[in-house]
Amino acid sequence: MKTQTSFLFSALLILAFSCNEPEQRIARSVGATSEILVVTQNDAQWEAEPGTAVRDFFGQDQYGLPQSEALFKLSDINVDKLSDMFKKHRNLFVIEINSKLKEAIVETRSDLWAKPQRVIKITAPDYVTWVEAFDKNKEGFRLLYERSERERLLTIFRPTAKVDMMEPVQKTFGFKMIIPEGFYIAKQDQNFMWLRKETNDFSQGLIIYQRPYRDTLNFSRNSIIKVRDSLVMLHIPGPSEGSFMTTDKEFVPPITTKTENFVTEFAVETRGMWNLIGDYMAGPFLSYTFVNPKNNQLITVEGYVYAPNKDKRDHLRQLEALIYSVEF
Repeated sequence: MKTQTSFLFSALLILAFSCNEPEQRIARSVGATSEILVVTQNDAQWEAEPGTAVRDFFGQDQYGLPQSEALFKLSDINVDKLSDMFKKHRNLFVIEINSKLKEAIVETRSDLWAKPQRVIKITAPDYVTWVEAFDKNKEGFRLLYERSERERLLTIFRPTAKVDMMEPVQKTFGFKMIIPEGFYIAKQDQNFMWLRKETNDFSQGLIIYQRPYRDTLNFSRNSIIKVRDSLVMLHIPGPSEGSFMTTDKEFVPPITTKTENFVTEFAVETRGMWNLIGDYMAGPFLSYTFVNPKNNQLITVEGYVYAPNKDKRDHLRQLEALIYSVEF
């Protein structure tokens, strides 16, 4: 039985990695937002070191959320149950042990059985070697799956993009950005714009602002938060008289990360929590700060979520996808 499973695994996956299906036969991918389907040869692999390594990394808490939510939701399936339906899953992660190998092989493919789709596979001679290969490449894996999520979300948002919302952004800040239906401009001046989406269950906001770029100190955490606090205090009031938005610096202090994965060559990502001074509201925010290459303006584009007593990761990921749609 093990030999048959191993052969089937190779037939479905190793061969598939070596050939492309015609473009017209690629189906639309399926799966819940922020979900990875892990494919194993048997249940033991999921319970042993490879499965533990995958769960510990992709199942860790997303920073900046008020309650515990994992980076990705994980589901597992044995390869002999990998039907055509499951092969259309948007994010697949494949575990294989092949004792004939001398070292680990890492493979990654996009749009293999569906589109958009990301398939990542590690084949290794034993558990120890497999985990070593995973630990070496896991941050890159995370970036690939996050890109897959953004691509899927943008395929949903593009058809509903509102030109009357996008034109003011382009005119004010000099770049295109997808703004889907449901958003409206709550406040605007020559260097600041606040767009909102309000539903019965949650609120999403986009904040865009610019100022002259002076030097690399503008990218420091202290500088980014200081500018943010000064602007949201001025422009984003709370429901109570005298209340206003600020940045939580005590319970979930903001963190900044330099990234070359943004649409510009360099940007600083900031994650954290916002709250209100003078009222009781809070939620997560995510921003990217970068230099407009055409006019040397330092731009910050932020997304924030308010969804009391509800999960917020996927709402924030939607805003992240919109921010990544920035195009000069």
